[in-house]
Amino acid sequence: MTTVYDVPPDHIIRRVAEELKTKKEIVPPAWAAFAKTGVHKEMPPEDPDWWFIRAAAVLRRVYVDGPLGVERMRSFYGGNKNRGSRPNAFRKGSGSVLRKSLQQLEAAGLVIHDKTGRRISPAGMSFLDNLSAEVLKNPPAPVPKRTKPVAEEPKKADAKKGAKAKGGDKAAPDAPKASKKAGKKADKAEEPQ
Repeated sequence: MTTVYDVPPDHIIRRVAEELKTKKEIVPPAWAAFAKTGVHKEMPPEDPDWWFIRAAAVLRRVYVDGPLGVERMRSFYGGNKNRGSRPNAFRKGSGSVLRKSLQQLEAAGLVIHDKTGRRISPAGMSFLDNLSAEVLKNPPAPVPKRTKPVAEEPKKADAKKGAKAKGGDKAAPDAPKASKKAGKKADKAEEPQ
């Protein structure tokens, strides 16, 4: 029987995120469009579907490490905060993001909350195991690396050609050509001693 342990985490998380989009209980809160995922981040996530990906990652984490609570999950999703010239320091991830996603997964029946913490429900376990079997048979296509568009700058060769065409590099035919040595001697003579 195929389980979550048999497939790469990024493959199963992407597949689970697609399935969670179809569940009516998993809905990003209104503040999810502009909230950071932790104090260590400088900007909010760029991906518009980040809530579903985080919920899928949380569900997998509860499957693998459960039972656990929000405070322990904050350590998993934390990171180094850039403090300028001071050394980087570890900061925990957002508890609100994790708490709300766990509550939504509980409402969907995939996670159980009891006195030991949150753990995977039998329905959640079969949900993840079935998706793991699908992913093992048909792995998803690799995600293309995101490249930021670079502003078009004129090439140096093009700039030189443009200047020559306009006559910027041509000297007047009557002007005498100065040598480099004469220029250096003149500079030395002008310096005060």
